[in-house]
Amino acid sequence: MPSIAEFFHQTVDGVFAVDGNQRITFWNSACGQLLGIPAEEAIGRPCDDVLAGRTLVGDRFCEKECCVSRVIDGGEGPKTFKLQLRGANGKTLKLSVSIILVPSKGDERWTCVHLLHRDHAESTIEDLVPQPEAPSGSNGGGRARGGNGTVSPMTPRQQEILELLAEGKSATVISHLLGIRLVTVRNHIQHIQAKLGVHSQAETVAYAYRHNLI
Repeated sequence: MPSIAEFFHQTVDGVFAVDGNQRITFWNSACGQLLGIPAEEAIGRPCDDVLAGRTLVGDRFCEKECCVSRVIDGGEGPKTFKLQLRGANGKTLKLSVSIILVPSKGDERWTCVHLLHRDHAESTIEDLVPQPEAPSGSNGGGRARGGNGTVSPMTPRQQEILELLAEGKSATVISHLLGIRLVTVRNHIQHIQAKLGVHSQAETVAYAYRHNLI
């Protein structure tokens, strides 16, 4: 099982982190591809200077002492919000941004991890048909065990898929590994995300790491 930092480096979602001074401390390759800014140009700089993000109506969002900065100090702030950023091709990207806090080493403050993912709906008619859960006895019933032996809110099948997601496996690969239909895997992932209150694979795995579900 990779560490959460290793997973963030591998994920297709853009992920970056800022410290208590709002300087970027982590920038994965997906961020570089999405925004056209390599890690060596982003890390160490103020996040508002690098991103220059705007709200969907065009107002400046990224600035020093933005509303997200309050979260790092334990204050109230948005956990998910919409943002416009300039993409690698120079065109405007409309993204959903989710916030996750992780403890800073040797510091009582937090590191604020930002997960960037595009708003999209990749549904087919097959996706709209509810798929039955696997019967108990075929790894689908009861409750699974997460990290450190904690009880997971997942069914055994959902826990299995969650752990494969944490290994960086795509839905297609998981479908082949488990011998189940791709639409069934997608439905399981949707159920997992609904249980955790998250919206992307990176956010799902980050939540699972933080709460010892894997």
